[in-house]
Amino acid sequence: MPAPPGAPGRQRGALGCAVLLCFLSAAMATEPEVEPLPDAALAIVPFGVSQFVWKEPGRGALYAATQAVGVGLGIYAVTEYHALDDAGDVAGADTWQNVAGVAVGAAVLSYGVSVIDGSRLAEARARAAAEAQAHRGRVGEFDRGRALARAPTP
Repeated sequence: MPAPPGAPGRQRGALGCAVLLCFLSAAMATEPEVEPLPDAALAIVPFGVSQFVWKEPGRGALYAATQAVGVGLGIYAVTEYHALDDAGDVAGADTWQNVAGVAVGAAVLSYGVSVIDGSRLAEARARAAAEAQAHRGRVGEFDRGRALARAPTP
């Protein structure tokens, strides 16, 4: 019996669809690119930079504002101290010296807290990334049919 007209084309079309499905399934089976984590050394950068990088803008703005105001007020207080000290106003100079000490102390304290907070954020994000990678590995093993998903190891 002769083949109906258009039959070879249908076979090529079916073959093309099968090949396309193979390529798509292979592309979907590959693991997605993992976004690299920012360096944990960013924790020592002042003005809340590490908090902004770790996507905590509220904390970053708080640390940036506190440190900027502390440093700015400290600089202003030191200039006022020197102006009053040169003029001979000892009481006024002592007041501005105290203001400078408190302002710079607040900036240094804020910086110290931001370093601790930034290092803890980096540690938490690295731990979450490692857990996500382990989960992807267990799901990949299950999907490939090699093994059932295993319980997380401590």
